[in-house]
Amino acid sequence: MKSVVLTFALVAVTASVNADDQWVSVGAARAVAPATQNTPTDSSDRASVNVPAAIAPSVTPAASSGLLSEMAMQMEQMQMEIAELRGRVEEQDHLIRRLTQDQQERYLDLDRRMAALLAGGTPAAVVAPAAVKESPAEAYKNAMTLVREKKFAEANVAFNDFVKNYPQDPLVGNALYWSGEVYLVQSDLDKALESFRKVVTQYPDHDKAADATYKMGITLHKKGDVAQAKVWLQTVIDLYTGKADGTVRLAKSYLAKLS
Repeated sequence: MKSVVLTFALVAVTASVNADDQWVSVGAARAVAPATQNTPTDSSDRASVNVPAAIAPSVTPAASSGLLSEMAMQMEQMQMEIAELRGRVEEQDHLIRRLTQDQQERYLDLDRRMAALLAGGTPAAVVAPAAVKESPAEAYKNAMTLVREKKFAEANVAFNDFVKNYPQDPLVGNALYWSGEVYLVQSDLDKALESFRKVVTQYPDHDKAADATYKMGITLHKKGDVAQAKVWLQTVIDLYTGKADGTVRLAKSYLAKLS
């Protein structure tokens, strides 16, 4: 009888232990393996990612110097092209003004003739102007065409002839300025300086006066006179701030480089 009781007791204890084990296995947090990630998770994995040489090339000092030289040449070419475009705008603006003036003169002449007819008189004969080889507008246009074609020697002859033949024309200041630009391209610094100085001194209120003052500073720097170059660049800043801000920005940039 005791053995039977003992047997039942052992069975009950075993069942209780199994139940406890089962409860623990259900309620306990299960160990879950971390999800596999595609990206590296530590420094050793990151170090194993190699960057192709084509993506991160090494730049040698010689290559860097060559790149800077090429960029400088491209900048000078862009400045020359911009200057040529500005010349075309000036040329078209002058031509429009001249055509407008001619049209107004024709209207006035027509009015005079109509008034004479209404009054019963005979309209005065129209006196034809003396034949000329070319008009000032055409002469200036031809000179600028030579600049665009890079015929610099011929262009300077044309500009000088324009100044000599049409001294009262509004485009004389422009002709002097572009003559200076052409001399500067040809590295004839003395003549370039002379042309720019004429614009500054003889036409101080001209649209090209600010640009001519700025180019005087550049020309003096190219001649090795840094002190006078700074004086003229500062003159641009002092005189033309608020009037020719684009040229003032160029003068400030160049002056900072010299300083």
